[in-house]
Amino acid sequence: METTASATTHQRVDRLRRMAISATATLVVPLVTIYLGISTYAASVVTLPQRDAIVSTPADFGARFDEVRFPARGGDVEIAGWYLPQPETSRAVILVHGKDSSRSTEFQGRFSEFAAQLHKRGFAVMMIDLRGHGASGDARFSFGLAERRDILGAVDWLITQGFRPGSIGVLGVSMGAASAIGATAEEPAIGALVADCSYADIRPLMERHWTKASGLPDVFLPSTLFMGRFVLGMDLTTAQPVREIDDIAPRPVLIIHGDADAFTPVDHGRALAAAAPEAEYWEVPGAGHARSYEVDPQRYVERVASFFAQYLGK
Repeated sequence: METTASATTHQRVDRLRRMAISATATLVVPLVTIYLGISTYAASVVTLPQRDAIVSTPADFGARFDEVRFPARGGDVEIAGWYLPQPETSRAVILVHGKDSSRSTEFQGRFSEFAAQLHKRGFAVMMIDLRGHGASGDARFSFGLAERRDILGAVDWLITQGFRPGSIGVLGVSMGAASAIGATAEEPAIGALVADCSYADIRPLMERHWTKASGLPDVFLPSTLFMGRFVLGMDLTTAQPVREIDDIAPRPVLIIHGDADAFTPVDHGRALAAAAPEAEYWEVPGAGHARSYEVDPQRYVERVASFFAQYLGK
């Protein structure tokens, strides 16, 4: 009699367990599906760049330029650029804007002004729109993992114009600086690098700005990064310029960072400088994100121009 009762009890327990599992699955599976669906959508949306309209050109500041287009290295997207020729020199500088900016709008719309100043000091200048930005071909941004190929495409184009390896410098701003670090680490033809307000590691920056950028709570960040591997075909968290910058040595690097940068805190610039002990480090008092030029344009131009003049030859 006890055996029969025990068996009945076990059957009831098993039935309850199955019901609980079924109920849990009924609740959890839709929630997981919704969670992953939102994460996939977020990965798709937050990696779409913003295209800015042209606000000025180098011609507004007395510098003649040519509209050029060339393939990113690897040929996956076409890059638009403004080329400021300088017949009296064998040195060229590539200028690279940050995320959601352009060759025209970087430096609060003063990138053309800055380019014209470099041109007056004897440099040929190439200003590019990164993929997905400005007038370049469509693409999602990847925090420098793919954008470096846009810079390398500019290097390839300049070499076809007769510039020698080692005579080409790159100045990048924000994500453009992170892209430039990666490009310079990969390409020995780049003779010198200026990295202005680059992040050292993208993951802490994502965590810092995730909710504002996406409108989602932090719990969605890990899953969005995971789904981003399928949307982009790459792991965005591997965007870590701090792990690449020392590969540039012995070529010269100038790291610039504003000590009032609220977007990419100055600790990132200091971490990059610590990882590349041979690099020059210039911390600009009172400068916010990508605003070191704005704080003192003349000093910025002189510091950058003298750096490139010293290391790119004549």
